[in-house]
Amino acid sequence: MKLEHRVTVDAPRAAVWAVLMDLPVAARCVPGTRDVATDGDGVRGTLDVRVGPVKLTLAGTVAIESRDEATGTARLRANAEDQRLGGAVRAFVDLAVAGDKPTELRMSTDVAILGRIGELGQPLIARQADKVLAGFADCLRRTVAGR
Repeated sequence: MKLEHRVTVDAPRAAVWAVLMDLPVAARCVPGTRDVATDGDGVRGTLDVRVGPVKLTLAGTVAIESRDEATGTARLRANAEDQRLGGAVRAFVDLAVAGDKPTELRMSTDVAILGRIGELGQPLIARQADKVLAGFADCLRRTVAGR
């Protein structure tokens, strides 16, 4: 499943990039995250999210696969599992920041939904992803402004 999102942040590109590349800070901006901790070059934590009538508790990791500050691009890898429902999410997120005050963040996510989580249906999962991203965008704007 592919997801595309764009976020505009009224801040310099360097400030937006700094927050995005600080994975513990960026991870805490995702609504429903808890227990975020550094894990090698990435972070581990838990995401509590409701998809339709089902509550998921996804425990996993996010790491930076590649980054190029000069071009403002990065690739993140996320892996998480829900033990109760029996399923997993594997994702690659390509980030690109462009412009400078305002800065546009483009996110292209390639998600594989495995096991019983996939039975929830792509439209329902995509709607929830849009809600989570809206919350992330609000937190990102506040975090960048507070630095």
